[in-house]
Amino acid sequence: MNIKFEVKMTKKAMFDFMLYTSYTSLSGIVGVIFGGVTLVLGIRQCMFGSYSTAATFFLFAAIFLIGTPLHLKARAAEQVMRSPMFQKPISYELNEEGIRISQDEQSVLNEWGDFRKAVSTGQSVIIYVTKVRALIFPRESLGEQYAAAVQMISTHMPAKKVNIRHVSAN
Repeated sequence: MNIKFEVKMTKKAMFDFMLYTSYTSLSGIVGVIFGGVTLVLGIRQCMFGSYSTAATFFLFAAIFLIGTPLHLKARAAEQVMRSPMFQKPISYELNEEGIRISQDEQSVLNEWGDFRKAVSTGQSVIIYVTKVRALIFPRESLGEQYAAAVQMISTHMPAKKVNIRHVSAN
């Protein structure tokens, strides 16, 4: 069984990928912890009446908890706009051998063994080729084929490499 679909990369899908990749890495987790700790310290300083120190803590908390996602959103938009690859739809075909990626006259087959892991977010299925390079399948691009695509991925990749929790297309 072959599953074919096209993906026109959007800023939303790229942001979802960047957010997931960032916040599941050690630096992303440390950033969230640091932001949370500085927020708590800022609140604590307010309770003790040290408002200038609290403001400093709140500034750092804002940088880590609000600034990082805003920066990622801007980078995602820029990457989608500037990358020639994302200006046209990319065709994907999942089959028994792997995933065929086609655009214009170019076509390449990534065999199932080439992939590091497959995960899902609320917006996409992401199949990593390297730590930062991945195939991004937005849910809206998969449409009614979502469950079949998840089944194909789960069948051809080792279970320990697949972390796709959302099985329905909704």
